[in-house]
Formats: sequence, C-alpha cells, structure tokens
Amino acid sequence: MPGDTHNILIADDDPTIQRLLKDFLEGLGYKVTSAMDGDTAIMELQKNHYDLLISDVIMPGTDGIALIKIIRGMGRYHNLPIIMLSGKSNTPTKVAAFESLADDYVTKPFDFDEIGSRVKTQLRLKQLQENLEEKNRLLLYRNLELEAHLEVAKHIQQQLLPLDVKEIYGIRISSIYKPVDKVGGDIFDLLPFGNGKIGIFIGDVSGHGVPSAFLNIVLRMLIHSIAREEAVSPSRMLEKINNAIMPYLSEEDFITASYGIIDVNHRVLYSASAGHPKAIIFRGKENRTIFMNGSGPCLGILEGVAYETHPVRLLAGDRLIYYTDGLIEAKSPGGKMLGTEGLCRMIEGSVEANGPGDIAAGIASRIEKFAGVDSYEDDLTVLCLEIEDAFYYSWYTKYINIQAAIDILLKPLTSEKRIDLKDIKKVRVALHEALSNAIEHGNLQIPASLKEGGCVEDLFERLKGERMANAVYASRKITAGYIKHDNDITYCIKDEGPGFDYKNVYDPTSPDNILKCYGRGIVLMRICMDEVSFNEKGNEIRLVKNFPVQVLT
Repeated sequence: MPGDTHNILIADDDPTIQRLLKDFLEGLGYKVTSAMDGDTAIMELQKNHYDLLISDVIMPGTDGIALIKIIRGMGRYHNLPIIMLSGKSNTPTKVAAFESLADDYVTKPFDFDEIGSRVKTQLRLKQLQENLEEKNRLLLYRNLELEAHLEVAKHIQQQLLPLDVKEIYGIRISSIYKPVDKVGGDIFDLLPFGNGKIGIFIGDVSGHGVPSAFLNIVLRMLIHSIAREEAVSPSRMLEKINNAIMPYLSEEDFITASYGIIDVNHRVLYSASAGHPKAIIFRGKENRTIFMNGSGPCLGILEGVAYETHPVRLLAGDRLIYYTDGLIEAKSPGGKMLGTEGLCRMIEGSVEANGPGDIAAGIASRIEKFAGVDSYEDDLTVLCLEIEDAFYYSWYTKYINIQAAIDILLKPLTSEKRIDLKDIKKVRVALHEALSNAIEHGNLQIPASLKEGGCVEDLFERLKGERMANAVYASRKITAGYIKHDNDITYCIKDEGPGFDYKNVYDPTSPDNILKCYGRGIVLMRICMDEVSFNEKGNEIRLVKNFPVQVLT
C-alpha cells in the first residue's frame, strides 16, 4: 500500500526510534506523526484521524497496554490497527498485548523491512474490513428494503383474500390464512353470483414466497375474468383456468385447486377438483364427516385436461371445510403427521367448542396445539362455510314486482299453519317498506323530501318514472332473502345505491315532524319486527322476527 496517503501515529518515548521509524515510513509514502507517550497519543487520536498506530509497550504515564484499552473504548477507533513494539519477548507480555486487542507484536531490535510489511498487511486488512463493513451496511439496507417491499406485498395479497367476509347469502363464513413466508402460495376466493349462488375457489401454488404469490395474483385475475365472462360449471372453470395459466408456469410449477358453486336456494354444492385435498362436509345432525368426491390432475401440468363436476346435497347445519395440504401435513413435536383422520377429529372438536363463524379459528388453534408451534413448514389455509336454511334472489329495479317478491319471501311463514296471520301481516308490511325504500331511495336515488309540500307526490312520481327509464338506475339490482331458524327468521334486503346515513334519521313522531309526509317507514318496520339494523354503508337492512320455539319447522 505504499504510495497511498495513510496517517500513521507512532507512540514511543525513545526519540531515536521515533525518528528512524518516521523517516522509514515517510519514505514509503505514509504521513507520520509522533507522540512521546500514551497521553499525547490519546490527544492526537481525539484531534486527528489516523489509519494505524505503532506503540511501544513501556512508556511513562499511560503505557502501551493501557493505551490499547482506552483506544478500543473510543467508538471510531474500535477497529484501528495497532502494532506493539517492545524489547520484551516473553510470553506474558505478548499475551497481555493481544488480550488488550493489539493486532500485531514486534520485538526490538526490529527489521525495517519487516515493519514495512507488517504495516502494509495491517492497512490491507483494515481496508478489507472496511470494505466488508460497507458491504454489510449495503446488504442490511437492501434487506430492510426487501422486508419493506415484502410487507407491501403481504398487505396487497391479504387485501385480495376475502378474510373479512363473514356472511354471503346467509352462509356464515370463517377463514384462516397463515403463509410460511410473508407472502405465500395459498389462495382462496368467494364469488357471489346472485340468486343465492356462491362460487368457492381454493388453490395451492407449488413453492413459497414471492414467485408463488405472483402466480396467485395471476390466478385470481383469471378466476374473476372467467367468472365475469360467463356462468361456467366448476369443471369448465378449472379447464379454462388450466389452459390460461400454462404460459405463466415453469416445468416444475403446478397448482392444486378446487372450485365449487353452492346453490343456497336449493342447498346443493357442485364441485370439481384438480389434485386438491378433498373438501369435508361435517354433518352435525348425523355427527359424521363426508369427503367430497372427484379429483383430476393438478393445474398447469397438461393442457386440454377435462375435469368432472360432482353434485352433493347439503343440509341446514352442514359445515363445509376447505383447506390446503399444509393443514393435514402438520407434524407434532414427535414427528407424527396430522392426516385427514386427525383433521376430522379437530373439525368435530371445533364445531362443538366454537360458536358460529369461529370454526376456522378453532381448527387453527387446535393445529397450533398439535404442532406445538405457531409456524409451519407449509402455508396453512382453512375456509369454513356454515350452511343455513336460506333463500336469496335478485331482481332488476326495472322489473321487480314488489308484491310478487314479498309472496316469495313469505313462503316459509305462509306454509307454516301455526304462525299467527297477524304476525305474517306485520312481516308483509315491513318487507313492503324495506323493498320500496331500496327501490326508490336506494337504487333510484330519489330524495324522500320530494314528498314534502302538502303530500303532493307529482314531482316524486315524475322523477321515479324518469329514472325507471334510465338504464343507469333501472339496471341496478335489489337482492332480498331470508335465513330461517327454528324460532326466528331474518330478512336481508340490499340495494346497489350509495346508501344513506341511517344514524341521523329524524323521529317522525316528534311534534316538529308530525306533519311531514315522509320518514315513517323505519319506525313502521321497527313496530312490525323485533329487530331492525343496517350495514355501515346504509344500503342493506336486516329485519328479524321472532316466533315461539319450534314453530318454524
């Protein structure tokens, strides 16, 4: 390293050695400063920057050993190369020097060429160490940057998963998703098609991490694109996905998948599988588990593969559980794999111990206890759907007949002779109000205040007619349905309008509002029903009517 400008400090109380070393090192191109003792050396180090220190062991005041200890405590000099000079060649002195973190030790009398080589070596080591530290800093920065990017990817991936969906068409939904890495290869999705039909997709892309997560995003885009284009059977959906995903996969990649459609109104599940673990139906009424039929080859292996759709009848109270292989391949601390039998036992225990909507979390909790950890060798996904006695239908605003819709929604009540006709009439009134509001104020967006002015409704009806003729408003849908239990029925009516602030609805019974011709609908519904509630947006209303136990059978 001669010729480079490096600052060297010499600490020695012998002027002759100082001068000889200074002349020799300057002749090699180094910049050299001398200090007569340890205290002077410390002041120099505090005042100026040095790349290497040559120090005598024995000096007045602060000796060489003490000097090293002080220097190593100075933050910027913790890696300063230090070469000790001493007339003592005994082992204890050398050990003391190296234990104080000296880098080299030379005994007097010394050879100048040897000193030059040792200085050169120590400076080279210092440079290598600084280069390594810089690379480590850059690597740390890149790792932090990568971690930040992965956190963003994790957020995006989890936003794409319907983890917050708790109910669709009366079916209670719970789910758990735990990737091995920040992002994972598991995917599931729920596709409400209208008229009580729900598409259910679950898949597992081979591998983990970013590549699998990227394929997941592509897969999700394909699913939604195909679902928007046409109503396809589960087998046809898998066939179209398989052909479309092929260009994105390498020879080693593959995807296991299962796709099903639940017809809530007829309580039938149509399902097809592409090498995915079989979904399980837990039938509580019979206390048994049923495995779904059928399995075809994994997606992405061979183009043009045909799959089969298998129907299965569902009962109210059934729990439908989808999962990925990370669940059944979980191992106990002793190495025992959970397997499908172990999973079935966990499902039974979760159904007994967990309330509606919490079964997936119950299964995940039991898996953690079984494995003894909260992390796994593979991504873990559980999706649970709890089947209800429900019915849902959608009407376009332009074509809906309110009375006909109410007749459909009242069927579970009118077919039950033990229900008081007065209660049925109350439900009819509430449904009429809810449907009318959803049409007029929801989808058509007609302000109720237009009815003001001596109850003259000409302006209101004229605007209603105009918007019924406008496709923007008239093509919006009204979705209405019910969930029937033994002692109650819950109606849900949802429009596609912007919603309203239901928290700030005025009280029509107040003397200040008594003469207004609008605003009584919500009060009327509350009188007729036992519970009335809205979603946060204000475009969905739930109406609950309670009946004596075992009336609705």
